[in-house]
Amino acid sequence: MEQAAGSLQELVDGFEDNPLSARKAMDELLARDSQQFHTAGLEVLKTGRPTPGHAYLVALLIDNQILPVALGDPGKFRLEEAVELAKTVSQIDPLLDTKLVRWLLRSQQMDGSTASAQAAQRILGILEQISSGNRLTPMLVQLLRAPDPVLRSKVALLMGRGTKSVSWALTERDPRVRANAIEAAWGSDSRHTRGFLWELTKDSHNRVAGNALLALFRLGETASVTVLLKMAAHASPMFRATAAWVMGQTQDARFLEALGRMETDSDEHVRRNASQAIARINQPPK
Repeated sequence: MEQAAGSLQELVDGFEDNPLSARKAMDELLARDSQQFHTAGLEVLKTGRPTPGHAYLVALLIDNQILPVALGDPGKFRLEEAVELAKTVSQIDPLLDTKLVRWLLRSQQMDGSTASAQAAQRILGILEQISSGNRLTPMLVQLLRAPDPVLRSKVALLMGRGTKSVSWALTERDPRVRANAIEAAWGSDSRHTRGFLWELTKDSHNRVAGNALLALFRLGETASVTVLLKMAAHASPMFRATAAWVMGQTQDARFLEALGRMETDSDEHVRRNASQAIARINQPPK
């Protein structure tokens, strides 16, 4: 393998001297032994630079699905290693994020297996760290129809980061997707965003309503305090537990009295969240 990597490295380094010859030689290496080329190519890319030779190597590895498959395989790279490799490749090919999403769409259409969904989730996790998501939204919308709920929720996080909007979450049936859409858009502010967030505080799912209230609190909407205190007395223990969690996230001492009462709640989850929230609010500032 070291010999193959060395030969490929020489072709990449000398690419600009004779591009036609280097392309032909790299194509022949791939045709002769795709597995060896796979291993050697990924090794060369670990220290890749934005040169024409590296760009051609990246194109070969993407067009032959070698790079996307490797990034999605935990047996090939640990997640941290895959992210670092993707960052390096992004410097060589700035369109890597869009190419990975196109690969995801093809793979989901051709293979809806559990293994395929897990690889897709991993790729989306990598994209969260290497891409702003701005130009990916039209393609990501198609992935919201994927059958895997975890995959859809990860897509929502990436879309929310890119669009900084929660309006589309109003019509999404999966509560995990709605909740993640809000979480990804935390910090974005506009009159329309606030309006949609207030609508989502009425959601039938506790996490969606809680995320919307936390977003509004962080935007300075004082009415969110009153609504959050009402949620703390909700008939559902899931809503009460979420209210306690949100109060802790705000680190606002105004909630300490309510949280003190919640520590005696009949539900264990509510009591635990209340205790953790009190500890968070009382912790000394960093």
